[in-house]
Formats: sequence, structure tokens, C-alpha cells
Amino acid sequence: MQAAPMSDIRSNTHKKIINSAIALFRKRGYQEVSILSICKDAGIGNSTFYQYFAAKDAVLKEIIEDLIETIRDSVKRSINHHSFDKSEKLRIFLKDFFDCVYDNIDRYAVFRNAEFLNPDISIEFYEKIYKIFENPLFSEVKDDIAKKAIFIFVMGSARFVIAEYGIYKDMKPSDDIINIITDLLYNGFDPGNHKLSQDIFRVLDPQEPKRHLLSKGSRTHQKLLDAAEYLFGKKGYSKTKISDIAYRADIGLGTFYIHFDSKIEALRELVARTFDGLKSNARRYMSRFEDRRDAEIAGFVGFCDFFKRHKNMYAIVREAEFIEPKTADFYYSGISKSYMRPLERAFARNEYRKFDPEPLSYVLMGIGDLLGQYLLVQQDSEMNECIEYIKRISRLLMHGLKGFSKVKR
Repeated sequence: MQAAPMSDIRSNTHKKIINSAIALFRKRGYQEVSILSICKDAGIGNSTFYQYFAAKDAVLKEIIEDLIETIRDSVKRSINHHSFDKSEKLRIFLKDFFDCVYDNIDRYAVFRNAEFLNPDISIEFYEKIYKIFENPLFSEVKDDIAKKAIFIFVMGSARFVIAEYGIYKDMKPSDDIINIITDLLYNGFDPGNHKLSQDIFRVLDPQEPKRHLLSKGSRTHQKLLDAAEYLFGKKGYSKTKISDIAYRADIGLGTFYIHFDSKIEALRELVARTFDGLKSNARRYMSRFEDRRDAEIAGFVGFCDFFKRHKNMYAIVREAEFIEPKTADFYYSGISKSYMRPLERAFARNEYRKFDPEPLSYVLMGIGDLLGQYLLVQQDSEMNECIEYIKRISRLLMHGLKGFSKVKR
């Protein structure tokens, strides 16, 4: 039997390394995977790995760069579609984006894990997609903040929907789902011409927990959670040791085990604390308004206000998707469920046009998620800048892309 050409052998080995890395990164999370485990899965020796890659980071970089180019090509084709109808152009973009990501769902899951561990990856991805969007979708918009707000509005919705359906439900969004999201993004959800209260953009005074009223044991517990939040966010869950948490909290190592059985228990409680804190802060902002349209926008202000003080939790919840998926699912599904009753009431009172509430909740969550990631995690923006973006997004939510440029600024 004739031996395969050397170039074919090298190509196959390279492919084996990449495929093994993708499978392991998705299953365990990037930080939990070693070069040794990649080599074992690929059936090669360690020395062979280093003939192709200098480090584990280099493998990740190639996986993400390949994904970026694949999605970029797909987005470019759809966004430059010959149709002059912007609604149809948007629908084609969403369908192509969902198809492309679903066909590369393992790579996309790795990207979701990596974008907070390596922020440059995330910035590169969104900058490339933004440049493709800029002219076809909002050539008539001159305000730079408005342009970026449109991008957050569309891309935040799209990426969250594909994550919920593709990653969590292992299904491609149906044509019905795509049509619902196209309708929402293009036409907005206001059935009339509601005038938003200007008070929705007011930042409330912080409501910090009264820790001096806690018992000594409770204060120690809170100090440990605060230390874990900081370290998991900065170093990642996998690279943080229990001794690191105890040291930062300024307590003995043994005391940690009085409060938590393990590091994973601290992660679970930290995510639960974030879920409760976010809901509480959003409720504080939203409960001031009777009309859901006002409350919805106020909720975005409350969201940014909370994560301005807890931005490390973005990375922690995302890493939890890989460390312990049920913990991340508890967080995301809990937020989605919290939308259901209020949305049904808004439909009944004719405050919103009627949509399937589940994809609508994913759209609203996705807009907030990318807004916070872009402004708070990447830019470290102050709340006044967040408000400027939320003002533009409020017009998009009310009137959609179709009515955005017609609304008086």
C-alpha cells in the first residue's frame, strides 16, 4: 500500500489536533483542558503537538479565527443581498447567521467560553461584524452612538437567540422564530405611539446591603463570596484556588470549609446571588412605572447599574456554562421565565404587539447582555454613557429599525 504524501499526513494531524481541542474545550471549558489531554484525544505524542502549535492559546486562536472568517463571510453575503427591502435583508441575515452558527455550534460554544477569558478575541469578532453592518443597515444614520446601538440591538438579539436554541436546546431556530425576530427588530413592539417617561433614564441611588447588621458568620460568608467574585472574574474559576479565595477574604483556609463544602459550591451560590441581586435591582427600577414599555427601558438602566458594580460576573456566568451547565441554565432560564407574566400582561393591555413571549424574552436578554458586555466589560463606561445608548435602544425597541430614523432625536 502506497504511503500517504507527507503534506496529507501533516494536514490530517493538524485537523486531529483542532477537532480534539474543539470537542474538549466545549465539553470541559478552555481552562480545564491541558495540552496532554488534547494529545491523548488526538492520539499523538506531546512532541508532535509542538510541531504544529507553540501553545494551547495558539490552538484556540486558530479555532476562533476560522469561526470569525466563516461567520464574517456568511454575514457579508446576507447583508449585501440584492433585495432592496430592508426587512427581507434583515430576515436573510438572521437566517444565514443562525444556519452558519448552528453548523459550527461547537466552535461557537468555544468562542462563547473564550471571549471573556481573552477579551481581544471578542473585540476582534464584533469589530469585523460591525464594519460589515455599517453601510447596508444604517447608512442614513450619522450618529456614531446610534450606529453602535443598532448593532447591539440586532447582533445582541441574534447571538442570544442562537445560544439559547443552538447550545441549550440543540436545535436550529425555525422559520417561524426567524420571522418573529425579524418583525420585532424591524417594526418594534409598540402597537401605538407611546411617549416614554423621561424618568426611565434616571439612575437611582445605590442600595448597598447593610452588612453591619449581619452576624459575624454572615459577614465572613459575604467576604468569601466577594473574594470569589473578584478572583473568578479576573483569573477564571479553574485557575483560582480555594487558598486564593481565603487569602483575599483575609480568613484562614479552614474557615472556608465552614461556609462551603467546595469551590463549586461557592460558584453556585455566587451565580444565585447574582441572579437575586440583578432581579432585585431591576425590580427597583421597573416597579416605578405602570406601563410595561416604560418599565422595560427602566429595566435596562437597572441592568447596567447592577453590572457596573458586578461586571466580573459576566465572565463567571459564561464560564459556568462549561464548568457546571445546570448552574448557568438556572441563571438564564430563570431570567427568561421572569419575563413571561409581565409580557402576557403587556399583551393583554395592548402595551406590546403580540409575540411569542419566549423568543421575545431572548431578544430582550440578548440586547442587555451585549450592551453590558460592550459598555461595561470592554469599555468600562460610566452610567451616563450607558444612558445615551439606552436612549437609542429605547427608540429601536419602540419603533424598530423601520421607524428609528423617523423618530425625532
